[in-house]
Amino acid sequence: MRKIMSYAAGIVSLGLMLAFSTAYGQGENLGSADTRAGYGSTVSSQEPGDTKTALAVPDTAKGSVEVKLTEYKIEMPASVGAGVTTFKVTNTGEKTHGFEIEGNGIEKALEPRLKKGESGSLQVDLKPGTYKVYCPVHGHKMRGMSLDLAVQ
Repeated sequence: MRKIMSYAAGIVSLGLMLAFSTAYGQGENLGSADTRAGYGSTVSSQEPGDTKTALAVPDTAKGSVEVKLTEYKIEMPASVGAGVTTFKVTNTGEKTHGFEIEGNGIEKALEPRLKKGESGSLQVDLKPGTYKVYCPVHGHKMRGMSLDLAVQ
């Protein structure tokens, strides 16, 4: 019985990996948000309390990305198109949060940090590659307010 359960778990895991690899940009066409991972898709990590939420790929023709910050989560797309991008950041949490992006020679932070209910925007000219997005408030990054952003 144990062998059968292990085999079944392996098949389910393989199926999920295939489904997510298709949903997260293995093809060339970015498509609309409806054809991607879907609104509200969640990516979780190995660390306890380290929850990251990746929303569907935005309409990059507009050049803006909605970002929501809450206690120890950053809600935003996991990938965007290259070019000048404006991150529209809103603190929907109770504590003060910040927003910073690093990678490919860029290190830019939203100033000032945002208190509960505040919003701000940060404009960055993104080149293709991988960037680290995180909350620079002491201790927030290690509690889960960090994610990798793929720029295509």
